[in-house]
Amino acid sequence: MDADGHPCRRTVLRGGGLAASSALLAGCIDDGSTDADPGTSTDDGGTDENDESDGSDGNDGSDGSDGSDGSNESADTDAGDDDESEPADDTGESDSEPIETDRTFEIEPGAEILFRSDGVTWVGVRPSSIADVVNPTIALTEGARYTIRWTGSDDMAHNIAIYDAEARVVNGLGTDPTADPGDEQTLAFDAATEMAEYVCEPHYDAGMAGSIEIRSDGRD
Repeated sequence: MDADGHPCRRTVLRGGGLAASSALLAGCIDDGSTDADPGTSTDDGGTDENDESDGSDGNDGSDGSDGSDGSNESADTDAGDDDESEPADDTGESDSEPIETDRTFEIEPGAEILFRSDGVTWVGVRPSSIADVVNPTIALTEGARYTIRWTGSDDMAHNIAIYDAEARVVNGLGTDPTADPGDEQTLAFDAATEMAEYVCEPHYDAGMAGSIEIRSDGRD
């Protein structure tokens, strides 16, 4: 203050400077709080991203696992297989139509050859290669052991015999005619070169016969 008790010019200027500094400081504090708001909005944005993770509902795309319905298609396919005819059992019964062919079927040594009677024809049952084939031509290995048997239920009397090229029974290989084959209509033998046909003697002239080929090594 001057001598008259009035504030001096220096004191006034100092007071004005303090006021300006206080105002400036207050403005900085307000700006800092404003900057904090965007940070808060950033947190909110993070929350939005998490909300978007609800797109994990894309897992509902796992409903695409309903594509497992494709497994139902394969099951349908399997069911269709069930519609196919079952292979014939020892009774010789089969849902398949008999097949006629000129093929020759090689039979493994030691095999049982099973036919079923079908009126006045033989139809193959076993091995599976001759299944449902009418009077199949069979190739046997010379000297190898085989069994031929027939089955059927056509109420006709049949037998099984092995003929040579002159239509004569080879080595007594023939059974008695019967309409009830059971297990008695079986021939066990070693394949020999004179064997030419397996036949039903009562119906031979009607065509109930199949050719036999004898191979020295199972081949021509």
